[in-house]
Amino acid sequence: MTDFFRFENRTCIQARLVAQTAVSVGSRVSLLPSGSDLPVIKTPDGLPFIPGSSLKGVVRSYLERILRTLGDAKKAVQGERLWACDPLDKECCCVPPGRKKELVEEFFLRARQTGENFDELLARAIWKESCTACRLFGHQWMAGRIAFRDALLVNAEELPQLVEVRDGVGIDRDLGSAKASIKYDFETVPRGAVFGFQVVVENAQDWEVGLLFLGLEALREGMLPVGGKTTRGLGFVTLEDVTVRSFTVEDLLLRPEEGKVRTPQEFIDAFTQALQ
Repeated sequence: MTDFFRFENRTCIQARLVAQTAVSVGSRVSLLPSGSDLPVIKTPDGLPFIPGSSLKGVVRSYLERILRTLGDAKKAVQGERLWACDPLDKECCCVPPGRKKELVEEFFLRARQTGENFDELLARAIWKESCTACRLFGHQWMAGRIAFRDALLVNAEELPQLVEVRDGVGIDRDLGSAKASIKYDFETVPRGAVFGFQVVVENAQDWEVGLLFLGLEALREGMLPVGGKTTRGLGFVTLEDVTVRSFTVEDLLLRPEEGKVRTPQEFIDAFTQALQ
């Protein structure tokens, strides 16, 4: 089990996220009188960006599909099966609310009787029952070990305009045709926009980072659209100039700004070799 109470290692991934098509990452309705009905999300200084939560959700959803497939094939790593629960179904998630209450009561009593650390006992119990995806990305009872930072626009000066405005029409789901009097417009970030991409992974084994890279590889190849309206052809991006640095305790003490340079393929190989 990962030790949540100590630093073991850190893997930092950096890249450029390049928009191959327009990208629509919507915000709330504009407060400007002449603003778009669906503006893109922007920083306080008016630059579009892609929230880290959007990127994390896209990659997690893709990896959950892979893990369910591997689980059906009875695949395991280090004796533990690979699987993914359904976090949106309270009955099918790996640690339902009722089960969490049972664990709290059980280990609170045990901690009082034995003097053991309650937080550590509970963390280990929740970890044991959590699926592979939740162990990496987290769930409502346990923090994830993968952090996606907001992807900030880095080539604003090179773009002819920061946002484009497009027209949209509401669809009547019963008739499958345009709904009367429902026309709107929405903003997109234009093709060619480049965003800074950063992911930090804490206390993960190489095979776990390799699993993450399976998702990032799909993103690199442009197979995972981000944002909204992806069925209309929006949101297709690619990853370029990927760099990876790993840090251990010794690295932080001796060379805190450098770390060990590694390649994505090293981690992917570690995953495939650990797969049983």
